[in-house]
Amino acid sequence: MKVIVKILISLLRLFLYKIQRFNFKISKLNASFLFVVFCSFVSFAQDAESSDNISIEDQRSFMILNLSEQVRWPNVESIETFKIGVLGTESIYNNLTKVSEEKRLFDKLIDVSRIKGIGEIQNFNVIYVNTAYEYLIKDILEATIGNRILIITEGYPTNSSMINMVQVGDTFSYDINRMYFREANLKMVSTLASYAVTSTELKEKLYKKAEQKLYVVSRENDQQKEIIKEQIKTIGSHIDSLNKKEEALLEKENSINSLFIESELKNKKLEEVLSIERENERKINEQVARLNYQQNKIDSIKIQILYQQKILNDQSSDIQEKTAVLKEKNIIIDTQRKQNIVLSILSTLLLILSMSLLVAYIKNKKLNIRLNAQHIEINEQSRQLSLKNKELEQFAYITSHDLQEPLNTISSFIDIIKDEYESKFDDDGVQMLGFIKEGSVRMKKLIDELLKYSRLGRSKEYEDVNCMPLLDVLTSDLHNTIKNSNAEIKYDALPIVKGNETELRLLFQNLITNGIKFRNPNTKPIINIACNEVRETDSILKKDQKFWVFSVSDNGIGIAKEYQDRVFDIFQRLHSRLEYEGSGIGLAHCKKIVEAHSGKIWFTSEKGEGTTFSFSIPMEG
Repeated sequence: MKVIVKILISLLRLFLYKIQRFNFKISKLNASFLFVVFCSFVSFAQDAESSDNISIEDQRSFMILNLSEQVRWPNVESIETFKIGVLGTESIYNNLTKVSEEKRLFDKLIDVSRIKGIGEIQNFNVIYVNTAYEYLIKDILEATIGNRILIITEGYPTNSSMINMVQVGDTFSYDINRMYFREANLKMVSTLASYAVTSTELKEKLYKKAEQKLYVVSRENDQQKEIIKEQIKTIGSHIDSLNKKEEALLEKENSINSLFIESELKNKKLEEVLSIERENERKINEQVARLNYQQNKIDSIKIQILYQQKILNDQSSDIQEKTAVLKEKNIIIDTQRKQNIVLSILSTLLLILSMSLLVAYIKNKKLNIRLNAQHIEINEQSRQLSLKNKELEQFAYITSHDLQEPLNTISSFIDIIKDEYESKFDDDGVQMLGFIKEGSVRMKKLIDELLKYSRLGRSKEYEDVNCMPLLDVLTSDLHNTIKNSNAEIKYDALPIVKGNETELRLLFQNLITNGIKFRNPNTKPIINIACNEVRETDSILKKDQKFWVFSVSDNGIGIAKEYQDRVFDIFQRLHSRLEYEGSGIGLAHCKKIVEAHSGKIWFTSEKGEGTTFSFSIPMEG
């Protein structure tokens, strides 16, 4: 429709332009007729344009506010300002802001703001979402569950939100989803549900509105096309007559102009020829005078050029001489620069080296001072420890030795009583004498073990000990024990170590006899002895040190985790004497022997799966 109206307006403007250009004498009737036609077309065009540009922005804004009033808001008295968030275009936001300035919701002020993202939804009471922004309504609904926020959408599928607005022609309809109202803890007024439409009703409305609009537009187009055709015919006839009259006038005007031009040319031709000749003569004289002046000027310039050439030649020779001198000086300067660079680099390197040496010297000096202090402290501690060890060993020796004399007396008297008065005792008395005798014997063994323990580590004179023949002799000495228990001792390729042969023999003997003694019933004891070379870094001396690491593993009863922390304590027994014999000092002997050889001892064990004892001895060199 707009295109047709624009075509008619352009035709009328062309027609009026032709009339104005040629100033035809048109009758008053024709002029008035043309004016009336023009005015009618202009008003028709304006009516058509105004009917097509009707805005529904205000309707949308009023609809949003009215729908918000149809909701029962809990604690509406505590709400100071109703906040409406807009996820839509700038024009929708501006129009809603303008309308909200003049309205109130439940006598409360209305604050309209644009929402930049879903994270800001929690700050509003009402959210308007336009489908032009392509937001996922599912994400928005999930973000507002239980938060008493009303969601109003436009252009989305039916029942996709709490309230969904749909434009039907020049008005709006809406549908509601009661489930989303319940999830948001909101209730609606009965009128809100009564005026809502279903998806079927909404589709019927849209279809009928489109059908009516199509019918009206088609009728208007047919009528307007007929009117336009008649008016185009009338305007076309007037334009044809104007074109014919224009052509006749142009022919007459062209003939008159040609005659006038010919007469003027003849009158002016002679005067122009004479003036041209005089002008040419004047120009020739001026050019001759100018040429003479320029020739004189050229001669003077030649003289100046010759003089300048001479000066330039002199300057050129001077420049060549100075250039040669500069080259020599540049060579000298370059040489000096290179020498300065080399000297500066050497100076820098020397400075860095001096600083490094100074820093290293200071660090070494501080380290030496600290090491000397630590050395003095260690020597003092070592001296005190050796004194205390000697005192303890002497105390243990004296105590053990002094305890043996009264113990021997008790044991002798028990033997006398048993020999001479045993018949006078009843069975309980005889049994008690037996208990006293066994206790004295066991106490004597403990004192002997204590004496042995105190003597361990006294000898610091170590020699090369070959472990292979050492174990050969040891297994031969333990032949009866091995045979009675049907045990199997495995060892191969054991090294030569630096140590005390007697103490190392006792170490292996205690570990082997423990493996044989603490075994499961009806199980053949198998003991494996192996050795590996290990390299470790000393944390104090900051240097690598080599060790021989021996391992003695058995398939015995193992050690429970709750007893593993006191295995190496002296006189510690993990089983009763009725189950396994022993004094509980054997592993304490092992620990003292290994530590006397500057090594460590440890073990790994699981109850019922055997035990592996490992110990390290430093390597020489």
